Amino acid sequence: MKSLALLIIAAMLSMAGIAGATTYTLFPTADGDVQTWGGDSIDTTDTRISLTQSGGLIRNGILEFDLSSIPDSATINSATLEFTMTSVVSNTGGNPAAIDIFAYNGDGVVDIADYAAAGTQVADTTIPNGGSTGDVHSFSLSPVAPVVSALSSDLLTLRIETDSFATFSFASLENTIHDAARLKINYVPEPTSAMLLGIAALVGSCCRTRQRPAKPQGV
Repeated sequence: MKSLALLIIAAMLSMAGIAGATTYTLFPTADGDVQTWGGDSIDTTDTRISLTQSGGLIRNGILEFDLSSIPDSATINSATLEFTMTSVVSNTGGNPAAIDIFAYNGDGVVDIADYAAAGTQVADTTIPNGGSTGDVHSFSLSPVAPVVSALSSDLLTLRIETDSFATFSFASLENTIHDAARLKINYVPEPTSAMLLGIAALVGSCCRTRQRPAKPQGV
């Protein structure tokens, strides 16, 4: 009986995790691009977020997300960033463009401090040279620890950088043709009270059954 109870409890917890997992799509609350070459420059009003790296000229994309809709105690299974191109990718020699994404606790504001703020690198990949306006690129973020860390403060910043003379742009919040960047987070909320009460009741029932004295022979 005890073994059966443990199996049932394990199955209930597993089903709770599967049934409770959900993917939530977040759009930035603020976005823009920043550079320091030739003086500090912050652009949060353009219809596109521009990235470039050409010697000392470096322009990084900044995305601010509000995570308050996700419980602080949630288990984050995965996080994926998507954006829609508003230009082709240009790079020397037809090379792909580097995509380096850094994550850190945010403040909800795009400012010059985001240009080189300390963060955890959560993507190190590339996108092909060329392409077309409207192309959608998707990036799996790993590790997800910075996302988990930001749950308690509700604010997450993602900084996107490129390298080796690449230039490209993607749609911002102000774009009326293409969707802005979006962050898709798959997570499992904490177990519900009903589930925990059900498990407790099952354990109690099994314990009572185990402790019930045996009937005397012949009765």
